[in-house]
Amino acid sequence: MKKLAFKTGFVLGLILSLKAIYSVASLAMLKWFMYPMIPLVELFTKNTFTWIPEVGFSSPAGIIIEKSCAGGNFFIICLAFLCFKLCQFENIKKTILRFLFLTIGSYFIMIIANTARIISAIKLASQEWTHQFVDPKTAHLVLGSILYIFILLVINHFISQKHVTIQTT
Repeated sequence: MKKLAFKTGFVLGLILSLKAIYSVASLAMLKWFMYPMIPLVELFTKNTFTWIPEVGFSSPAGIIIEKSCAGGNFFIICLAFLCFKLCQFENIKKTILRFLFLTIGSYFIMIIANTARIISAIKLASQEWTHQFVDPKTAHLVLGSILYIFILLVINHFISQKHVTIQTT
């Protein structure tokens, strides 16, 4: 019970700390965070993006990838989820190494998820028939939510106890 309380406190502290940092981060501070997505988005959408300091990544087609598209909130949720599921808090060295591994893993998962979200939103917005049924901005938000939930469910499936055995030697 004490270990569960510590784990819960750690994850809540992690979420609050990262969210506080992310909320005050400027667009310029997040450039490195967003940059790995840009070549992938360019490859799959055939749009080119350039960095504009006060705007974000912008394309001649009018597509802008800025702070709200950076994927920071999904990164925080993914990291917190993985820490809660996989951190054992048995000894400090293993915990720190596992936390670093999960942080890097969460970043790569975020890049894949957010790239898929942006590409899907661009492709959906380019279809004329979708404008008759839903606003492109609303579709972008709904699509992102569904995609993020799906990815977290897939991750949960593969890290659940029946699929993962933790070596204790």
